[in-house]
Amino acid sequence: MEEEDEEARGLLANGPDETGRDAPAALAAPGALPALCDPSRLAHRLVVLLLMCFLGFAIFAMIILPPFRLRLNGWGTIIFSCFICIGQVVFALGGIFNAYWLMEFGRFVFGIGGESLAVAQNTYAVSWFKGKELNLVFGLQLSMARVGSTVNMNLMGWLYSKVEALGSAGHTTLGITLMIGAITCILSLICALALAYLDQRAERILHKEQGKTGEVIKLTDVKDFSLPLWLIFIICVCYYVAVFPFIGLGKVFFTEKFGFSSQAAGAINSVVYVISAPMSPIFGLLVDKTGKNIIWVLCAVVTTLASHMLLAFTLWNPWIAMCLLGLSYSLLACALWPMVAFVVPEHQLGTAYGFMQSIQNLGLAISSIIAGMILDTRGYLFLEVFFIACVSLSLLAVVFLYLVNRAQGGNLNYSARQREEIKVSHSE
Repeated sequence: MEEEDEEARGLLANGPDETGRDAPAALAAPGALPALCDPSRLAHRLVVLLLMCFLGFAIFAMIILPPFRLRLNGWGTIIFSCFICIGQVVFALGGIFNAYWLMEFGRFVFGIGGESLAVAQNTYAVSWFKGKELNLVFGLQLSMARVGSTVNMNLMGWLYSKVEALGSAGHTTLGITLMIGAITCILSLICALALAYLDQRAERILHKEQGKTGEVIKLTDVKDFSLPLWLIFIICVCYYVAVFPFIGLGKVFFTEKFGFSSQAAGAINSVVYVISAPMSPIFGLLVDKTGKNIIWVLCAVVTTLASHMLLAFTLWNPWIAMCLLGLSYSLLACALWPMVAFVVPEHQLGTAYGFMQSIQNLGLAISSIIAGMILDTRGYLFLEVFFIACVSLSLLAVVFLYLVNRAQGGNLNYSARQREEIKVSHSE
């Protein structure tokens, strides 16, 4: 208890330091904490950001958010990570014992925690980085997630062959490979434990009010959502249903339409994730420096529409269209997701991000079924027309959001300088 009081005195003696400009004074004061241990300093927040990125490294499934009231930090994040670890272990055991029903149950348990942990990750990001760094933070989180996806797609096949070479075969090899993959889930749990400690420590030292930081999910908040937020939801759903289902079906598409080998088609299909890993932080920094989130979202949606049109109606080298899709996918994530924090009160952030993730996954589930039906009955041309229609709806929603934001005098399309001026005026 005495150590906690000493930490608080060391910080409060110099006042909160959000930007780090008063760092020399803080270091000179007796009893002040080092930068890495001070939750109001940039160095400490970078440690938190590193943990947040690795927190989502193991999230490879897209599942729904549990519809109950739960704090998203502390125990909530730890519980979600435990669900992921348990689900992955059960999934692997199903492979070892050749029990398909057990594998399905494992994925169900994994899904309970997987998408909920993504919501917690977003809420942590807003709680620690709301302001000019937020777009960059979302870009870094997306980058780490795509690194995880790329590692999963390229490493698991190699690992399977190595395990098979040791003498096991069939379902046993698969189960052992999946069990080794559970190491990444354990890494996620360790990061959740560290984040829970650092977040509660920051609450205690900086006297944050828990009820005002968006860490509690309340479904009753949905009725208070504004029109701009609902438009953001529509953009999100209509955009992502034209990306993820396409990638899921893309390998066969490139083989049949363009005559690529299976290996070449797989390389083209994965380029979206490969590009998004390095480009997401760059685009996040760009949006942080310029603002104008709606304009950047508009650019991303238009580029995605052009990409699908090239794939549908031309025989141009598909590398061009897929590289455009990778760039636009990265840009949209960096500009769209932080906008939620600009239109939602802080105490509703957890609910808003949870609802956004949930309807996105519902849209993905429905669109995947529709895409499969179209592919079976009409072929890839009509499938691409379906994706073009979805992106077009997203484009209309972006235009409508711009008009609504302009009419209401909203801040979604403010420049970085305007946001900084408002922040300074509020602090005064």
